[in-house]
Amino acid sequence: MFGRLADSNAMAQIMYGLALRHGWGITPDPPLAITYLSQAASNSAAVESAALSSGMKKGGAAKGELVLAIYELANSFRHGWGVEKDPVAARSYYETAANLGDTDAMNEVARCYEEGLGGKKDRVSVCFLFL
Repeated sequence: MFGRLADSNAMAQIMYGLALRHGWGITPDPPLAITYLSQAASNSAAVESAALSSGMKKGGAAKGELVLAIYELANSFRHGWGVEKDPVAARSYYETAANLGDTDAMNEVARCYEEGLGGKKDRVSVCFLFL
């Protein structure tokens, strides 16, 4: 079902990408999952940009999809699902999603700082994330 809707709907693109990544009801295809997650992020960003350009101060309806797509791309880079493992990219995507308000991403950023994933360990920054 998500595959049929994934041409034009960001949430369907995310869900289809996750189904492809994990093999939920279909044959797993992690590289194709990256394509759909990237499309979802791009489409959601375009919707948010248009909303901000039209005068909406906090963006539009696609912010949730944008943040979720970015977070799931971070997970893909962290674990090497459909792409080569890239801890620097994972940390960058987690930081972006966290800056957009995603609490799961905030936890992952803290873990990156604590473990030194994708950069130097920084336990001071970990503390500030939880204030």
